[in-house]
Amino acid sequence: MALRIALFTPFSPETGGGAAQLRSHLQFLTGLEVTWYYLASQPVTPGQAQWKWLGRRFSTGELLGDLAARSGFLPGSRARVRKLVDQLQGDLYWVVGHYEGISVAAELEAQGKPVHLTVHDDPFGTWVRSERYRMFRPLLRRTFPALLRGARSVDVTSWGMRNLYRRKYGVPCFSVYLHVPDLPRLDCAPDPQKLTIGHIGTLYHPEPFRRFLLACRSLAAERKRVLEVVRIGSSPEIDAISKDHAANFRTYGDLREPSAIPLLASCDLLYAMYPPGRSYQLFRRTSLPVKLSTYIQAQRPVFAHAPGDSTLARVVGPAGVGLVCESENQGEIANRLKEALGMAVDRDRFERLRRELMGMEQVQQLGAALRGEDWSGFEEQDFRA
Repeated sequence: MALRIALFTPFSPETGGGAAQLRSHLQFLTGLEVTWYYLASQPVTPGQAQWKWLGRRFSTGELLGDLAARSGFLPGSRARVRKLVDQLQGDLYWVVGHYEGISVAAELEAQGKPVHLTVHDDPFGTWVRSERYRMFRPLLRRTFPALLRGARSVDVTSWGMRNLYRRKYGVPCFSVYLHVPDLPRLDCAPDPQKLTIGHIGTLYHPEPFRRFLLACRSLAAERKRVLEVVRIGSSPEIDAISKDHAANFRTYGDLREPSAIPLLASCDLLYAMYPPGRSYQLFRRTSLPVKLSTYIQAQRPVFAHAPGDSTLARVVGPAGVGLVCESENQGEIANRLKEALGMAVDRDRFERLRRELMGMEQVQQLGAALRGEDWSGFEEQDFRA
C-alpha cells in the first residue's frame, strides 16, 4: 500500500517557483500517494483531484497571532491553524515552511505527527526585508529553530542553506532544487539586428536592473541594434521600469516552461540578480532563483548581477554558464555586458550543471526521506564557498 502524504503549501500548486519545484519532483516520486492541500485567494482550475483548496491565506494579524500564542511571547490564537490541521489526512505531513506553513508544521509537531519540512526561503532572511514582519522576528526565534529540530526530515533550497542550518541549528538536512530530467534540443538563435535580453519571474529589487537596462540601451545604440527585453511572468518591481521603457519590452504573462524556453533561447543574454546590502545578505546566501533552471534549459549565457557572496554568483561564474557582475555602476556594467556578449557557452557546460544541481539523484534522496529511509548516503554538491 502506498504511503499517504499530506503536502501543505501556503500557495497555489499552479503558479510560482516553489510550486514549479514541487511539481517537478512529484511526477518522479514513486510509492507515494500525495494529496496537495493549499491556501490561495481562490481554487485552481478544476481537474486535479489530488489538489485540495483550504481557503484564503492568513491576514498578517492571524499569522502573527498564531505565532505569538505558539511562542508565549504575546497573546494570540491557534484556532485557525488547528482547523487547517484537522483537514489534513496522511501517514506523513510534508509542509513547506513559509509563512502559514511554519504555523501548520508547528501545530502538527505539537500533536506528535511526523513532519517532513521543506524550506524554500529562510524566514529570517525574508522577514528582515519586510516592513510588516521585521519587528516580529522574535516570534520566529522562539518557533523556527524548534520546528527544524522537531521535523523527522528537512530539505532546503541550496547547499548554502544546508550548510548554515547544519552549523547553526544542528539539523541534518539536505539540499533539493527543481528537477530537470534533460536538456531540450533547441533550434533558436538571437536576431543579429537586436540586442535581446531575457528575464523570467520575479525581480528582487528594481534599481540594479534599471542601471543594467540603461547600460544595455547605450550599448545597443553604440552597435546600432534595437534593444528588446523579453519579459516572461509578473514582477511588480519591473512594472514601472517597463512602463517607462515600453518600446524596449516584449511582455508575456505566465508561461509554462515548454513555451518560455524557446523565447529565452532566442535571447543574447538572460538576466538574473540578487541585490547588495545587509538586509539581503542572508537571503542571497541561502536562496537560489528557480529561474536558473529555466535559463539552463534555454542554454543561453546568464548575466548574474549579484554580489560575489550570493549562491547565484557561486554557481554561474565557476560553472562557466555566464558572467558575474557585482557592480551597480552603469559604466562597469556596460564593460561586463560587452564581455558577456562575447561568450560562447558549450552545451556540455549547461548539461554538467543540470546533472549536478538538478539531476535525478536529488529526487531519489527526497523520496528516501519521505519514506523514512536513510537519505544520508547520497552524494552532495558544494559549489564555490
